[in-house]
Amino acid sequence: MIQRLRTLLCLSVAALLLAVGPAWAAKDTLVVAFPTKFDSLDQYASTQRENINLGYLIWDTLVERDPKDGSLKPSAAESWRIVNPTTWEFKLHSGMTFHNGNPVTAESVRFTLMDWVLNEAHNSPQRGNFKWVQDVEVVDDLTFRIKTAEPYPLVLERLNTLYLYDPEYYTNNDLSKVSQEPMGSGPYEFVEWRKGDRIVLKKNPHYWRSGVPAIPDITIRIIPESSTRISELLAGGIDVAQDLIPDQVEIVQSSPDYLIKDVPILRVNFWQFDASGKAGETPVTDVRVRRAIWHAIDRQATMDKVLQGYADATDSPVNPHQFGYDPSVKGYEYNPEKAKQLLADAGYPNGFELDLWQYTDIQNLPNQAAMAFLDQVGIKVNLHDYRGNVGQVIKLRNSGKITGIGNFAWGSYNIFDADAILPAWFRNEEGKDYAQDAELDAWLEEARSTVDAERRKALYAKAQHRIIEQAYWMPFFIQHQLHAHHKDLKFEVGLDEVPRYQYATWVKGAN
Repeated sequence: MIQRLRTLLCLSVAALLLAVGPAWAAKDTLVVAFPTKFDSLDQYASTQRENINLGYLIWDTLVERDPKDGSLKPSAAESWRIVNPTTWEFKLHSGMTFHNGNPVTAESVRFTLMDWVLNEAHNSPQRGNFKWVQDVEVVDDLTFRIKTAEPYPLVLERLNTLYLYDPEYYTNNDLSKVSQEPMGSGPYEFVEWRKGDRIVLKKNPHYWRSGVPAIPDITIRIIPESSTRISELLAGGIDVAQDLIPDQVEIVQSSPDYLIKDVPILRVNFWQFDASGKAGETPVTDVRVRRAIWHAIDRQATMDKVLQGYADATDSPVNPHQFGYDPSVKGYEYNPEKAKQLLADAGYPNGFELDLWQYTDIQNLPNQAAMAFLDQVGIKVNLHDYRGNVGQVIKLRNSGKITGIGNFAWGSYNIFDADAILPAWFRNEEGKDYAQDAELDAWLEEARSTVDAERRKALYAKAQHRIIEQAYWMPFFIQHQLHAHHKDLKFEVGLDEVPRYQYATWVKGAN
């Protein structure tokens, strides 16, 4: 069945390619296709990847990441120093303004953190990312101090995703307006949002960085179906198609005018078991069943045959590029006979039915293959498919309603540290925690509150071994991000999964 779908897709797009030649995109415009719709343009009302990447176009952050080596460098903050173990002082660039002309000041930082993100009334899903902030002190117009209750090792990492808000605009307008008409200080200004269809941006003529952006206008089109994104690309309707599936690479490569950008990223794709019965009692509350599911699935064959090598194997819930990754963590080998024995030991010799939840194209084909493997040991899977509606499945997940298994992927919010993934999913206070392991929770809390690098590594190692020993997760693979784009478009995508469209250029024969 999977092979037939691949063949039909290749034939239909190839026919389109022959019938319609690629159109040259206007050099003052860039059109990009995102796979997921936006629920809100309040940057702190969501944790969706699309919101993160949009954020770097509309807003400034205090620091930014080099796409080549992952290092952090000054952005809106031109300098910083550590005053004492719990106080960091920052100095902003002078002359920065929001798109409405208001100045970017130290008060903008204080307001964004204390009055918006950490304000309990806003109920921001990103509040947990910044709970380490105890206070922000405004020293003068361009100088501020961030104070923490305890020494915190990830101050700069976290500030890479702090998008600065204009206090006047976000105070004097209601939530409905600011959620639909964002106000930033970044390289592009907001023009229009047609919900479910597109977001239109234009160049900020007063941007503080000279020559940025190089392309005056960007339109972000929302096209959930990956096959439609490819069709639109080859027909000239878009310049970049994000988040392709491996089956589509050959289609793009058959055209002389389009290229594939293959980037391994921080994102770990995994199956999360409802081990604690948070959403209701199911067979996966038994560790033997969770281990049996691991043994039943040939993950390596799935990556090789279904993902065609555009993914990397992993047994750990932490990405190898993150601080704290432990390469000694080993998962459960493919052994269907052992899986059957474990199921029998757990009281399920004839198998059972189980729910599986997904929400992206990159998950679908591997999940179809995994479901076939599970069927061989008697487990019938009911697939809940939320592709194109990630916001809804996130709401269900965070409210404890994902029954059985949730297939999720976590990009760690661009943070190259285990703290960005493990506490988010295994702190007992988090809606995403379906393990409810008090000892694991305590290890992660200690790791978050010490700057002793070796102690942090040891705690993260213990956590990773516990997660795999108890099979709270089955890490499936480390994703590669596949972008298809016009050959004359020059742009970079980093390990952090962020396309730097603000620095993109149209250059004949660029690639």
